[in-house]
Amino acid sequence: MGLLTATFGGQNLPIKITKLDRNLTPPMKNTTQTVENRDGAALQYSAFEESTITIDYEINNYLSRDLSEFRRNMSGILGRKELQKLIFSDEPDKFYEAIIDGAQTLDEEFLKSTGTLTFLIPDGLAHSAAEKTFSAAINSDGIMETTIVNNGTAPVPISYEITNNHENGYIGIASEYGAMQYGYVDELDKEIRQKSETLINYQKATDFNAMTDGQGILTENFPKNGTWATFYNYLALGNAGSGTSWHGASKMIILPADSFGEVGAHNFLAQTQIWFETGRVPQTGLLEFVVGDEDGHHLASIHVIKSATTVNDARAIMQIQLNEKFRYQFEPNYKSVTSEGKGQMYIRKIGDQFEFLFGGVKHQVRIPGLNKKAKSLTIFLGQFGNRGTGTLVNRMYFKNLVFRKDNVNYIFDIPNRYKNGDEIYIDGEASKIYKNGVYVGSDEMVGTKYFKAPPGETKVQFYYSDFSVPTPTIEARIREAWL
Repeated sequence: MGLLTATFGGQNLPIKITKLDRNLTPPMKNTTQTVENRDGAALQYSAFEESTITIDYEINNYLSRDLSEFRRNMSGILGRKELQKLIFSDEPDKFYEAIIDGAQTLDEEFLKSTGTLTFLIPDGLAHSAAEKTFSAAINSDGIMETTIVNNGTAPVPISYEITNNHENGYIGIASEYGAMQYGYVDELDKEIRQKSETLINYQKATDFNAMTDGQGILTENFPKNGTWATFYNYLALGNAGSGTSWHGASKMIILPADSFGEVGAHNFLAQTQIWFETGRVPQTGLLEFVVGDEDGHHLASIHVIKSATTVNDARAIMQIQLNEKFRYQFEPNYKSVTSEGKGQMYIRKIGDQFEFLFGGVKHQVRIPGLNKKAKSLTIFLGQFGNRGTGTLVNRMYFKNLVFRKDNVNYIFDIPNRYKNGDEIYIDGEASKIYKNGVYVGSDEMVGTKYFKAPPGETKVQFYYSDFSVPTPTIEARIREAWL
């Protein structure tokens, strides 16, 4: 016993231990209840109580100053009001969580003094200085699990370190002794939402080269044997071709598939900008902007025409399935709604409602039951009969073309509770969960029961979102303890 030493709170106790009183086990408290008409009593439950460790010691004090220095040093070591690690040299791999208890004695004598120290051990246990770790892995049933081996003699808390290797909505931990859950089992990773998506966006004349010449759906079966030209950044009519009525050049494009892979649009905005301006009254010309449906027929159009040769009068005719719905009359001069820098027009469809914009005025009409998809766009510039380009409307151009599809389905990646790389620490002793070092008590679901690992083996299984692939990396930790 003379060789036995101790440390408290990481500092050596400057004493020679002469006697050490450690309980075989912590005191046991039994609660009983007497039962009427029966001898004795019934045991309700038993529980270990706090314990104490008593040390008898001696010190050498050849000088009176030795005692005063000893008292000051010991008061600095022992006078702490929180639990400290108490370690004895005969069990360096174990510690007690202790605090000094009651009055400490020091019998001062010449050359040698003796005393007694009493430590309170609230949990009555000796703890391992080292933690044991247990890595989880997928078992033959496809469930992540680990087996915790506790070679101590007391149940101990289990802590968990979890690294998410993918987004994850929840963490579940279960054994025969209880279950814990953080987050929601039914949390989704992805869902289908809707957005608007621009499928066509021509901003200069060369962009229109993506369209096919000589094709398209028009309000009538006009000859499409004309050719195109460019005027600065505008698309113009190069040659009107020939025909007894209206004839000219056309371009058509089939709408590309959206990002979800669907072709066609129930809801859309088809928009362009034109310049339609005469230089002399006798000039004539025709401009068409047509949305075709999924069956290759006319769905909606804006038809701008000047056919009069004696008055400077033009009109925009707005049609749905070749039926006129609205008309806008205007004088196509340099001040008109279609002069340079103006000329914005569009066709919009939302469900069975159509909206046309021309001359800054919106026109709306509902066609019940019309559920056709838009599938193509056609533009056309033309002249009548044999009038040729010499009597063509002086400025008859397209500037840009935009087609926006609305209500496009897309897969939305829902930001989940735990992101890829998030570190989760579950403190079994404190019964708390931390995410990246921050306490997140709100993650804990009602009914969570923190369980301990009793002596022997405990199988623990882990659960997480199905979409969390690759799976989280999980490690369980215990610190063994002895009564």
